[in-house]
Amino acid sequence: MIKAYHNIRPVYQKETLSSSRTSRLTVIVLVFNLILALVGLLQLQIMVRSSSYYGEVPYSSLLQMYTLVATFEAAFLLFIVPGLTAGSISGERERQTLDLLLCTRLRPIDIIIGKLLSCLSTVFVLIFSSLPVLALVYIYGGIGLKDLGLLFFCLAVTALFAGSVSIFFSSWMKKTTMATVLSYVAVIFMVAGTYLILDMIFKIINLLSVNYSYQENPMQIWNYLLLMNPAVTFYSLFRQQIGGSDSMLLQGWYNTYIISDHILSLGWVMASCAVQLVLSALFIWLAARGICPLRKKS
Repeated sequence: MIKAYHNIRPVYQKETLSSSRTSRLTVIVLVFNLILALVGLLQLQIMVRSSSYYGEVPYSSLLQMYTLVATFEAAFLLFIVPGLTAGSISGERERQTLDLLLCTRLRPIDIIIGKLLSCLSTVFVLIFSSLPVLALVYIYGGIGLKDLGLLFFCLAVTALFAGSVSIFFSSWMKKTTMATVLSYVAVIFMVAGTYLILDMIFKIINLLSVNYSYQENPMQIWNYLLLMNPAVTFYSLFRQQIGGSDSMLLQGWYNTYIISDHILSLGWVMASCAVQLVLSALFIWLAARGICPLRKKS
């Protein structure tokens, strides 16, 4: 464990120092929290106007604000992580410095993990800096520290999953532009592509007139494809924490695909996080294979 830390530390420290010398981190944190604060303040303004009209503040509006802010935070992370990670290895290749890294005593896996951790450190700063905005709901009750901790854990797992996919493409592609495009395509596939596949399967079943009842068979094998979908993970988390009210931002979209409560059970969040962690480890290993100088070429 200590040896692995010493192998990863040089790359991590170098990348962290390089990024801290620029104003990019400051701008990203400012824009990120500004967007979340505007969303939260806008929802509070709607609540104030509603209370002046009805004479009371609906408690569901507070929970809706938590869902809205958390959803924007997760979507923003999915948008920003590929941009931060996709150029980690391909950028070294374009600057012709990757061979110099490979000539050191560092293993390819050490380089990959060091690069990935340096990019994810920025993401973790964004996650923890959003705590004051999410604490607006915590003040009024209903959302406890355990709920916020579970939300932060899911955000960290999602960021690691998206980052590992991005660094995989970065290690196998020669150009940063191509790696970035493929990374965003992969993220879109994880969020929307899995639903399209399920929808296509359901249509094929109906077209073939197979005797199939979704409610009677809620755990068919193709439903497990949603375990790698971060959107379903957060939707299940919100249902677990605040219930499935009609005012939730994501419920209308998910109900289009008839996602039942049997599928999104209490164990779905942890199972989905476990699957995403396993896939992250697989993509990291494949990324290390992509830059391994001893890899056999076909």
